[in-house]
Amino acid sequence: GLTLTASNTITEGGSIVYTATLTNPAQTPVTVTLSNGAVINIAAGATTGTVAVDTPANDVYNNGSTVSTTITGATGGNFESLVPSTAPAVTTITDSVDATTVTLTATPTVNENGIITYTATLTGADGKPVTAQNGPVTVTLDSGKTITIAAGASSGVLDVAVGNDVYQGPTTVTESIKDASGGNLEAIAPNTAPASTIVSDVDDTTTVTLTATPTVNENGTITYTATLTGADGKPVTAQNGPVTVTLDSGKTITIAAGASSGVLDVAVGNDVYQGPTTVTESITSASGGNLEAIAPNTAPASTIVSDVDDTTTVTLTATPTVNENGTITYTATLTGADGKPVTAQNGPVTVTLESGKTITIAAGASSGALDVAVGNDVYQGPTTVTESIKDASGGNLEAIAPNTAPVSTIVSDVDDTTTVTLTATPTVNENGTITYTATLTGA
Repeated sequence: GLTLTASNTITEGGSIVYTATLTNPAQTPVTVTLSNGAVINIAAGATTGTVAVDTPANDVYNNGSTVSTTITGATGGNFESLVPSTAPAVTTITDSVDATTVTLTATPTVNENGIITYTATLTGADGKPVTAQNGPVTVTLDSGKTITIAAGASSGVLDVAVGNDVYQGPTTVTESIKDASGGNLEAIAPNTAPASTIVSDVDDTTTVTLTATPTVNENGTITYTATLTGADGKPVTAQNGPVTVTLDSGKTITIAAGASSGVLDVAVGNDVYQGPTTVTESITSASGGNLEAIAPNTAPASTIVSDVDDTTTVTLTATPTVNENGTITYTATLTGADGKPVTAQNGPVTVTLESGKTITIAAGASSGALDVAVGNDVYQGPTTVTESIKDASGGNLEAIAPNTAPVSTIVSDVDDTTTVTLTATPTVNENGTITYTATLTGA
């Protein structure tokens, strides 16, 4: 009889050794033909012969297999009858694990709002492309995104939209491979070297807008807030340094690095005039914060300042001394709580004196005067003329408090001659009466 045996197990890329064995030694050479086309020669006088058959070359795929071979024919040996066994010789071919490298590349440069194309490529140890087999390879990036390499392909791509920021200078976007699997590959080794893309600037405008406390009382505080926003209306933060916002008044607001707004508190004064006032402020310019372009929103921010009533005092003064026949000048003066002059606004202030006379303080003025002529008498010694304020109103003032202290003027004598004249009854009879009359008259 004739039987066939083979190597039980080999690694892919190795050789299977087939052995043909005779029950009795051959008297002449025997030729054994196998089902795989190989031929085994058994020499005369021998009972066995061998042949080595190479298996397919080593590859990167999961493809362990079993090879079954039989004898298809045998001749020679001078045997009366040579019957080959039909039992197959079976060999198990096991995989040798070969790593396939997956490498990531990226578009080297793009503009803001552009597209970065990431490409994952499979290569073998020889650097040649390797294709996915029996299914795709899934490549997971550090960002969590995935690239699919389809079955039959050696690479796959992923397009990623690049955002657009408002900051100066190019930025670098970096991505790398975290892991990869699939494609019937024995082992995939990620090349974790990062792929970088430089994203060039496309100038974007950041708007800075001013708001203010809508209403405050006199002596209160207005808080001005400057806020940075992008084209989408969302807050933008200053970067690598502050933004300086300059107001029409010359004041400045600082928006610190890392912040999207800054504030400025401005104390409100207190005036003596009636009615609320409106304080308006706006932005003239802004710079800094590493922003590509800052556009000031120049719309004014207004604050209504409500009245807190303040009293204005009106005080009367007079010429201290005059001669008879002279003129006394009365002056009414407006002052605030700080003693400083206050001007009438939007109309005059009318000051009424106890004598009924009036002094007018014109709009825009803080005082008014009244001249009063002094008479002349014939009597000895100076006289004193006294006047005071009764009330006052007008000038758009919140409240006017008359200083009612009297003011006095000494009127000095100017000597005047009085004539005394004698008259008598012009005619009388004897034994009658003469009447003499002495009469005083002025000049």
